[in-house]
Amino acid sequence: MENKIVFSIYIDIPEERLDNPGWYDKGIQVTTDKSKVTKLALLDHAERIQESQREYANSIGADYRLFQYDDYYKNFYDKINVDYPEISEYDIINFFKHRVLRDMADEYKYVCYMDFDVIPNTNDCIFASHNVDKMLAVAEMNRLAIRGKIIKAEDYNACIRNPASKYWNTHAMLFEEGYDPENDVFNTGIMAGSSEVIKKLDYFKDFDYVIKLMTQVKHDEFSMYPKNIQRVFNYDNETVFSFWIKKRQIEIQYMSKLWHWLVDETITDPKHIDPKAKLLHFINKRMDWAL
Repeated sequence: MENKIVFSIYIDIPEERLDNPGWYDKGIQVTTDKSKVTKLALLDHAERIQESQREYANSIGADYRLFQYDDYYKNFYDKINVDYPEISEYDIINFFKHRVLRDMADEYKYVCYMDFDVIPNTNDCIFASHNVDKMLAVAEMNRLAIRGKIIKAEDYNACIRNPASKYWNTHAMLFEEGYDPENDVFNTGIMAGSSEVIKKLDYFKDFDYVIKLMTQVKHDEFSMYPKNIQRVFNYDNETVFSFWIKKRQIEIQYMSKLWHWLVDETITDPKHIDPKAKLLHFINKRMDWAL
């Protein structure tokens, strides 16, 4: 496969602009240092992460680009911040990856995005291993949303980044627009697709409409969604992604667990990582285990 790229994004968010993705305890949001921990971990390992991702791209014959704080990002940030001041910089960065994904589709036939906490553990080509000509390759996280889908509403205390929160947010948006509200929860930390599929997704087409819809369901006084759930509706890239996938009927090839291996807080020892895992997504930010 010719004309392909792997890219990532690393923006060091100023400490004063970090958000608080805390869960709820007795109706009060808990203050957490998760965003600061992430900031410091990425800063500590930035050079080695970039080297690891670049080596993988080289091994599959792809270009590699790391997008950082330059005019490209700054112009995007300024526009979103002016138009939608309610969106945190964390979420702006995650929207930015979709902007870059779409722009790279104008330059390359095949495009792969990796979060900057993803460490490759393979030389297998992600494009050759998935049907990217016809489908967008991405992992679903439905199993992680199960508890939040069945728990009593009064006991729902998850944070804005919880997969169940994203499920309910997308559910509300689809229902409001008259669609079947059942939806997949995706992890957009790794995505791969052809230029054709990415252009069909067209993530930023009608972006103003979708943000207004998110605001509407978030602040609807007469919402059918319990307050414990409605309070965690957020301006989240994966919520928008799931909404567009359903609305625009984009075909998805669900990545296997090995291609998107989650290294989250449930993994406390690197020995628990499957050595056959291909792309390691360090949700727990212990990238040092693989570097």
